[in-house]
Amino acid sequence: MTSPEIDEDYFYQRAETELELAQKATHPAAVRAHYIIANHYLDRAYSQPDAGAAVEAAE
Repeated sequence: MTSPEIDEDYFYQRAETELELAQKATHPAAVRAHYIIANHYLDRAYSQPDAGAAVEAAE
């Protein structure tokens, strides 16, 4: 099992990579796709952990 900090770092790094790819892409659809993917990674990096997961861990 991974710690939340490791997951946060991983998702943040993936978002950074997608943003770099978006800046390098030349086709508008590719740029848009990379920004969408980066947004999803940032959502994961900064989202609160599920309350259900915390309850399961406590049991």
